[in-house]
Amino acid sequence: MRIRKLCLDNDSDWREEIDGVGADPGTWERVRRKNRVLAFRLGPLPCPAASILKQAMLSAGGDAVVSRHTITCSEKTTDALVFGSEKNLRRCVESLRDQPFGLSGIADRLVALMESPALPPKMDLAERVLSFENLPLIMGILNVTPDSFSDGGEFLESDRAVEYAIRMAEEGAAVIDVGGESTRPGAEEVSPEGQLRRTIPVVEALADALSATVISIDTSSPRVASEALRAGAGIVNDVTALSVEEMARTVADAGAGLILMHMQGTPRTMQADPRYEDVVGEVYGFLEDRVAVAVEAGVERSRIMVDPGIGFGKLLGHNLSLLRRAGELRSMGCRVLVGHSRKSFLGQLTGIEDAAERDSVTRLVSVLLAGRVDMLRVHDVGGTLEALEIARTLIGGD
Repeated sequence: MRIRKLCLDNDSDWREEIDGVGADPGTWERVRRKNRVLAFRLGPLPCPAASILKQAMLSAGGDAVVSRHTITCSEKTTDALVFGSEKNLRRCVESLRDQPFGLSGIADRLVALMESPALPPKMDLAERVLSFENLPLIMGILNVTPDSFSDGGEFLESDRAVEYAIRMAEEGAAVIDVGGESTRPGAEEVSPEGQLRRTIPVVEALADALSATVISIDTSSPRVASEALRAGAGIVNDVTALSVEEMARTVADAGAGLILMHMQGTPRTMQADPRYEDVVGEVYGFLEDRVAVAVEAGVERSRIMVDPGIGFGKLLGHNLSLLRRAGELRSMGCRVLVGHSRKSFLGQLTGIEDAAERDSVTRLVSVLLAGRVDMLRVHDVGGTLEALEIARTLIGGD
């Protein structure tokens, strides 16, 4: 008889081993619930509530981490990190039902998060459908601008822009993101009229030329968004996350998709001195609030994607934290998009000063993000998809 310690790093490895011993087909779901550790952060909680929560988790077989000052109540509140198997958490929830300090409501929210339905496999966008069956999808970047940070001026001519977009679609881009205003650090604003002159001819041409690929308009102007949606775009990519309230209604009325991005400050000021106490928590909270605004205006949650805004008012450490934890954004019930392509933080990590030469490291980060996000916004569509396919083959498809 042989005994070996297994290294089961993903669901495919677990399923392969379960199948290998001839187990019942339903075994995986039972094993998954026991094998997976769930973790939640909540707060601020009154210290007495945190003490009760910690004891409830310990009694249920899980655990909770709170401030060291909780036991003395020398501080009024604390955050709590609770973790354990689904079975542990459900036992804890039941013991919290009749507790004071709002713990019954917390129990309800924990259950809601554990039982949140899977995200829809498709996004209906007016006349087109975006399928999320093979993740992550790729959004190809098309900057119709003179001053974007890595390709400014390359595609100002409409014919050249359309030709390049068609090539990205042929390489496998599910979405083409057309932008007429640079959002690089220090960029100046472009009037709606200027954006319209640059983008609408391209959007119209692509809507006619591409039957399967979705067109996205990268703008914070409701007027530009409205014109682009009439011209054939299906998604609005708003890097200011509804800074103009009219944008949400524009998107809702068109039945379009909406991308909401976090940015601290504006493109002109965002890199001056970005500061966060908890970058992941603050970005999550901001996006959760903006999603609520969009839903209130009539945008279906299933049509919303959220973007942590890599490089938009963030230092290197902020960007790395957000990339590692990007998957957490899915718990607000929206798809997650990340735009890391050729960003300056990649230059900081590698020493590559020319943004256009950062595609190789962009591909590497794309592979690492593959299991955490739903869409990647990149310049190098073909190279990114090739890297993702190699990685998918190596790790067994998950």
